[in-house]
Amino acid sequence: MPTRREVLRRGLGALVGFGAASALPKRLLARPLAPRAPAGIVPPAAPPFFSDPILRIAALERSELVGGVPFAPQWFGDVFPDNAIPFHSCESCDRSPAPQESIEVAIVGGGLSGLTSALMLRDRDTVLFELRPRTGGNAMGEAQGGRAWSLGSAYFMQPDPGTRIEALYDELNLASEWRQDDGTFSFEFDGEVGTDLLGPDPDPTAVRALAAYQAAVEYFACEAYPEIPFDEPSREVSELDLRTFKDDLLLRCGSLPPRLEYILQAYCYSSFGVGFDELSAAAGWNFVAAEEFGRNILPGGNAGLARAIWKAAHRPREGGPGVPMRTGSLVASIEPVRDGSILRWRTPDGELRSTHARQVILANAKHIARHMMPWLAETDPEKFDAMHQVPTAAYLVANVLLSRGIDQDFYDLFLGGGRTFPLDGNAFEFDRVVTDAVNAGFATAGSSRALTLYWPLPWHTARFSIVEASDWRSYAELLVPQLEEKLGIFGLGLADVQQVRMTRWGHAMPYAVPGKLTSGLPQELRRPLNGNIWFANQDNWLLPAVETAFEEAFWVTDQVRERLPP
Repeated sequence: MPTRREVLRRGLGALVGFGAASALPKRLLARPLAPRAPAGIVPPAAPPFFSDPILRIAALERSELVGGVPFAPQWFGDVFPDNAIPFHSCESCDRSPAPQESIEVAIVGGGLSGLTSALMLRDRDTVLFELRPRTGGNAMGEAQGGRAWSLGSAYFMQPDPGTRIEALYDELNLASEWRQDDGTFSFEFDGEVGTDLLGPDPDPTAVRALAAYQAAVEYFACEAYPEIPFDEPSREVSELDLRTFKDDLLLRCGSLPPRLEYILQAYCYSSFGVGFDELSAAAGWNFVAAEEFGRNILPGGNAGLARAIWKAAHRPREGGPGVPMRTGSLVASIEPVRDGSILRWRTPDGELRSTHARQVILANAKHIARHMMPWLAETDPEKFDAMHQVPTAAYLVANVLLSRGIDQDFYDLFLGGGRTFPLDGNAFEFDRVVTDAVNAGFATAGSSRALTLYWPLPWHTARFSIVEASDWRSYAELLVPQLEEKLGIFGLGLADVQQVRMTRWGHAMPYAVPGKLTSGLPQELRRPLNGNIWFANQDNWLLPAVETAFEEAFWVTDQVRERLPP
């Protein structure tokens, strides 16, 4: 397999520039077809567990019309009975009975980190707890009528050869199902769709700026890739973490041509939930440089990835039982004891239970995990303070299900490209635009009949605009005029919409502000408690990346296995 240095780079650094006339009004640039996955969205050999990350829908629920467009009249994603959002009140106030069982490992959280931890420990006496009705975290998905779509996480990067991530993908046989996208970004700018970052008649300053940007991408992709996680930060990571991504870009380029500025800001909004004016340059270049080597897309986006890990974790290995997954079970508290920890939790019907575990892996986000340890502020104030230093951004995803297919072959198209595109969080609050559209059927055979729209909310009070169960309607009203305009790019109209399904994520996107990655905070977030409470989540490194979720699961499960009896 080629190394990073040997691969043809095509991502954000190789968008056709230097004035090339590549913009095609109202038409997407065609891409050569890569080998497609089999037509079946969901493999037929799936075990019949309700915890499946992909929910199969026999028929669409009733719709409500908003501006003449049919919407599912509810949120998906962060949805809880009666909108009682967990840990917004005391969950550990009720005492549970004495432990009714003792296990070796309890994993709390069924997202990609938790599922991967379960997979790595499926030969041990391991149980996974997940508060939602199914696993996957923000990599959950849905399938209906021969199509599948993601509720959040969409793709993952091509791994470096010889890595544990590559071995994981090989074990799961993912290459037989994924379709690889070359990483090229198409975008809309003033009603035209293409890849030209300069536009007609660029001035010499803009040409020089784009060349400087492309040289920087080449450098970070091939010579000094900013690796995160790290044992010790490299010189480049240390220097990059001192400034914002925007400041670093301006330092290297002098200025940013308007189209390049738009696509980079839209990319950061979509990938991190915040703009390049807030983000550490180390995090920004970590993502942009990785995009140069293409993206892997499964049916259902990363719900397909979560499902593959979920299936494998259920299978026994070396005489082990496989991992039972207790979905709909809220872990209210974790209490250290001499030989492990006591988990107090509620079953889906509200019954209070207790479980003793030798080792505990908290694979959930820190804004939830910290509430499970009410003793932490007194016994370990440094850890308690670190867990309060993880900033997160809210996020929306709108899946547009269509009655007829999309003719163009594309993966990701950035949509907000007008000359008034909001370039900071305050402007975004007053101009709440969808940033990009993903072809939900990119990895499946046949014409796609679903678009996934990504809608970041990059101002700091944004989650309060989606906290109520009825807030979906306010965002539906904001979406309709955008949807009418953007569907025209694909030769579609509002009459082609079967249903729009709105997904909310209140704390989905951890992000790194300058100075945090090299401050020692990640190491403090990673640090175990009492030698038996571990933390495996992408937010250990303030980085919303699939690969970070895997790396943390690998590291933690190695430590846990060393502490279990043979």
